[in-house]
Amino acid sequence: MSIDEYVFTNQIILKLVGLYPTSVIRCLVCLLCMLLIVIPQVIQIYFNRYDLAVILETSSVLLTILLAMLKSIVWILNQNTMESLVRFMLTDYWKIAEILDDTHYFTTYAKSARKVTKSYLILIFNALLFFFSLPPIEMLIAKTNGALNVDKHFPFSATYPTFCYESFSFEVIYASQMIATIVCGLVILATDTLIATALLHTCGHFAILQKNLMKLNDDLDYIKHLTNNSKKLDEISRILRQKMFRLVKHHQIIIRFSDDMEKAFSPIMLLQVFASNLIICLVGLQVSTTLTDRYKLIQYSSYLLMALFQLLLFCWPGDNLIVQSSMVSKTAYSVNWYEASILIKAEILFIILRSQKPSCITAGKFYVMCLENFSTVLSTSLSYFTVLRSLN
Repeated sequence: MSIDEYVFTNQIILKLVGLYPTSVIRCLVCLLCMLLIVIPQVIQIYFNRYDLAVILETSSVLLTILLAMLKSIVWILNQNTMESLVRFMLTDYWKIAEILDDTHYFTTYAKSARKVTKSYLILIFNALLFFFSLPPIEMLIAKTNGALNVDKHFPFSATYPTFCYESFSFEVIYASQMIATIVCGLVILATDTLIATALLHTCGHFAILQKNLMKLNDDLDYIKHLTNNSKKLDEISRILRQKMFRLVKHHQIIIRFSDDMEKAFSPIMLLQVFASNLIICLVGLQVSTTLTDRYKLIQYSSYLLMALFQLLLFCWPGDNLIVQSSMVSKTAYSVNWYEASILIKAEILFIILRSQKPSCITAGKFYVMCLENFSTVLSTSLSYFTVLRSLN
């Protein structure tokens, strides 16, 4: 088991955007790059503040970029907490799994986290590729069809001075939008996949704990047949107590890491839930209003798919975390109580009682990230969509 094999992509992207190891200069450069498109889009909304269609089209992209900027700012403001959390996850947390998981059961979750990272990477850059490539394709098709005046337009709706639509200036602005949105995609990819990876790794630790608790039954059955061998019984009992102490310690480490994740990621989750409600609604609205324009339909459909996956990225691992942490109590309760009554009953009770409250990650301490609430967000977005569709 090598940590680099499973989180290599996460580490590269985190380093690129200056989040881990924390580089304030790189973070500021990323924020400035994103301003290249934020400012023109804000200007567009201001000049078209009475045109709801323009506001909705521009806001769908602007919200995503602002979300990326806010996530970076939250990270920088809590850089010490974030850095220590990530460092522990990539070092000691992984080593503990290596020591306690002799069958490499933990790698199942590590592989899932790696697949999630790669899938999200593909979705983000697939959406960006459609936005970047379709405008030139449209202009080329128009020229091929003999159009005399081909309208130039950028990948994303924004307001620029007239000279920006002339040759060279147009290419520079086009490149600035590409840079801004690629940086935005990298920041979102870095933060979101790190959170999902941390959640899935923690699910793996809870699974290891359950497996090792189940192994206690084998040890207790073995002790039952050593009643006539006091010397051997004392030795096995001592080893069993050591195992139980290690399990309790492991459980405490997992819970502490889960609590640290909750404190560190809760503000980011709050931003995400609020933004996802609006982004899914606005992008869905764009999809519904561009059904006759196949180019825009492709663009916004890929964007909507990415927005849905982004929310699912937190709710699915979050739901797994609740399930796996709850299962610890049931697994501990299934240990042979009669044989454990003298040796390790107190420790098992401690694990059972502590597992009554499942670990979870929340948005702002009040909104639990799970599959049930994923459907709630979609329902809320649909309500917003219905209202905006009637207004539009």
